[in-house]
Amino acid sequence: MHYLIKGIQLFLLAVLMSSCAVIGINVKRKTPQKPGKYPEFTLEDTLHGKLTPLRSAYDVTFYDLNIDLDIENKSIRGTVELCFNAGRRMDTLQIDLYENLKINKIVFQEQELKFFRKYKAVFLLFNDGIQPGKNYVITVYYEGKPVIAPKPPWEGGFVWKKDRDRKPWIGVACELAGASLWWPLKDHISDEPDSMRLSVTVPAGLFCVSNGMLQNRTVRDDRETFTWKTNYPINSYNVTLYVGNFRHFQLPCPTGDTVYPLDFYVLPHHLEKARTHFQQAVDIIQFYESAFGAYPWWQEGYKLVESPYAGMEHQTAIAYGDDYKNMPGQDFDYIILHETAHEWWGNSVSAGDYAEIWLHEGFATYSEALYIEHTKGYQAYLNYLSFYSIFIKNKRPMVGPSGVNFWDYKDTDVYMKGALTLHTLRNTIDNDSVFFDIIKTFYDRHKYAMVTTQDFIQIVNEKTGADLNWFFNQYLYSRVCPQMEWVFKSNPATGDNEFWYKWNNVESDLRIPVVVKSGSSVYTLYPEKKIRILNLRKENTLTLNTKNAYISLKNNKSL
Repeated sequence: MHYLIKGIQLFLLAVLMSSCAVIGINVKRKTPQKPGKYPEFTLEDTLHGKLTPLRSAYDVTFYDLNIDLDIENKSIRGTVELCFNAGRRMDTLQIDLYENLKINKIVFQEQELKFFRKYKAVFLLFNDGIQPGKNYVITVYYEGKPVIAPKPPWEGGFVWKKDRDRKPWIGVACELAGASLWWPLKDHISDEPDSMRLSVTVPAGLFCVSNGMLQNRTVRDDRETFTWKTNYPINSYNVTLYVGNFRHFQLPCPTGDTVYPLDFYVLPHHLEKARTHFQQAVDIIQFYESAFGAYPWWQEGYKLVESPYAGMEHQTAIAYGDDYKNMPGQDFDYIILHETAHEWWGNSVSAGDYAEIWLHEGFATYSEALYIEHTKGYQAYLNYLSFYSIFIKNKRPMVGPSGVNFWDYKDTDVYMKGALTLHTLRNTIDNDSVFFDIIKTFYDRHKYAMVTTQDFIQIVNEKTGADLNWFFNQYLYSRVCPQMEWVFKSNPATGDNEFWYKWNNVESDLRIPVVVKSGSSVYTLYPEKKIRILNLRKENTLTLNTKNAYISLKNNKSL
């Protein structure tokens, strides 16, 4: 998911990408702002975001969700079988469901289970307790009107729309709000079920698309039920549905020795346009496979589904609502490029807490830049990242508070600064073979699994043979942008020109290279916290080149 760049920002990007901007002469960065305050977290935040003993005591293995949509009244009625394995003996467990949805009953071993509710949390009371190592099933019956999304996909909920022909067009996006806004589950992103089935009943004549593969369609009276199933682990916010008057087509995607079909579901009046526009998905997937590893869901396919909101990376069923337009002056559609990257970063390699959402969004945003490098060259890659650096705010550290389900989507640093952090790491390592081995290893080692920032740091240190914790402490756990202060001046005693430089805003020396060109000489410098001096003799020209590393340059004549 991305806080989309629109209007004048898109225009500026088109200008920047088509220009011959000089990279390396100091690009002005926004100076660090005053520290951004986190909201005052409440018990409700903790109940939603913390992996408490009432949640960690069990591991969900399978969900079987069945819902019936009442489109006219914008309501749902459903049941969910929640299958889990007990990790220890407990007599109370927590699941989650928004307060506005009514629980009619919860059944366990053919008996109704007692429960009580606090905010979105639902506490289940087991008379005889649950025993470690055993598998259990509870069935929750519920109904109500789910939250309507005020600003999908960023402020989530259901979206009830009509298409151009006045037929229903329905979707749901819930990354930040949580899947418990429309179905009962253990609503913590650290616990992905091993597999899941979703059955959706809608008026006959409409089609429902969801994650995984379509298993069955059954018609009864004037209603049709679509049953989809994924046999892979899936993030709860990635579970979704799309209902509409869709037309379906496929495009071939050659990869290795196999040609896989890509599936597209669009509204009828967009069918011909979509056949041409969506062809770019083939090249995008092929590039990401070469950069990161095989597309993770070939056994269940790749789907783009026209949606009544901009875009969202729902696993194997990406929401597409971007008007079938490429970015101005470019030959790619931003939504396809960014959301497809999430099939690797976020859907396959998944963070266990929103505190580390940069592992999803920073990597997906950096993937965009790598695609630019692949299609237009290194200079265009640098230009792209330079544009993104304009929007970095430095209000908070990129790794945020854990256990409170917090991420402010309006703070785009996890996207832009996340991408620039990876680029700066690439500069710092200064060996593309090692850097891209790190990226591929990180993906291969942690695909279909939960991951932490420390997992990534461990691989970086392993592959470089160095301790780069100083780098991550600066870029992930501190909010400030490192600043290199410098001055170019003449030494009155010798008459030589000198370049004075040092780090500011850092806690330790950063081994980040800065290239200085003076006359015909080129120097690679590594600033320190103390002033260093480079004697340039009689040269009187100076060019600084950071290769667009995310550092600030300040000409400080008082050095």
